[in-house]
Amino acid sequence: MTRRDRVVLLLLAGFAASLWLALGRVQAASPPKPRPPLTGFAMVKVADGVHAFVASETVALVSGNSTAIIGEDAVLVVDTGHFPTATRKMIAEIRRLTNKPVRFVVNTHWHPDHHSGNFVYREQFPDVAIISTEYTRVQIEKSAGKYDNPEQLTSTLQSIRAQLAGGKKKNGEALSAADREFLEVASAEAEQAIPELSQVRILRPNVGFDQRFTCDLGKRTVEVMFLGRGNTGGDAVVYVPDSKVLISGDLLVAPTPYAYGSFFTDWIQTLRKLRAMEVVAIVPGHGPVQHDKHYVELVENLLQSVRDQTQSAVKGGLSLEATYANLDLQRFRKQLAGEDHLRNWAFDTGFVKPGVERAWREAKDGSLSDEN
Repeated sequence: MTRRDRVVLLLLAGFAASLWLALGRVQAASPPKPRPPLTGFAMVKVADGVHAFVASETVALVSGNSTAIIGEDAVLVVDTGHFPTATRKMIAEIRRLTNKPVRFVVNTHWHPDHHSGNFVYREQFPDVAIISTEYTRVQIEKSAGKYDNPEQLTSTLQSIRAQLAGGKKKNGEALSAADREFLEVASAEAEQAIPELSQVRILRPNVGFDQRFTCDLGKRTVEVMFLGRGNTGGDAVVYVPDSKVLISGDLLVAPTPYAYGSFFTDWIQTLRKLRAMEVVAIVPGHGPVQHDKHYVELVENLLQSVRDQTQSAVKGGLSLEATYANLDLQRFRKQLAGEDHLRNWAFDTGFVKPGVERAWREAKDGSLSDEN
């Protein structure tokens, strides 16, 4: 199993085989908060005819945001979510907004939580064109069957339940209050996810592009663009010129970014291009709609700090382990995760650990060509 397999499995529903490895980084527990349902979302009007379906903030199993853009003749949807029940609810909301058909779906990148609902759109809109970069088309086909395995998730759920029942981690250490809360959240999310993921049929995009693709929705055009590598090797962004709305995919993720398989130098440059665009609202791949560019700047500065620190470490001959030990991201941690221990876990597990390894490899070996 490659490094990419291990890290993406953690967050994209094969997470649990590595789940307990991160528990030692969880801080002291606060009183448990009610958790949203795995298939929950909030519908947010971003502009006239532009509606975002902002997925609930979950912990171990996530779903990307979706966005519907409505023209006079047709609808374009950006990303289709992770869980079919949520996707069907989103389609029902779109039908309440308009009687126009969904003619275009855009997958911003290859991670399953952004394209697992493709098959639902094809069922309900048989003529829909599913669009992505050529890179993403290939990666979705290559990754089919590797992730979101219900049998593996069921096995891991049994292990989590055993730890909770016995009050001990797999290594025999007693569960702390924070450990127990995290495992209880993960268990509840896995229980909801298994029947959802059992329904999924991977449907790859049938239309690919390299740099730019324009969709005509009837008195409204939508630009689908590749600005450069970042979170993956084929990230697409979607821009609605008449309302100045940008949908970024996982180039931007809130409250804490993901860095699995990312390309740090390219990502910084891509965010600079994104920041130069005229926008009044940004729908990120995860998290709330942004109405200015402050979060873009924060993520760009975070990436730059990691890149600068890892390059300095490599020049100084430091190992990867020593680079981790000397890394200082406290300013960013405070801004992104605050005192929320689960967000701190997500920052460490979803960004720091995979991101520093990627940035260190890049500083050592030059531009990377893989997402492993």
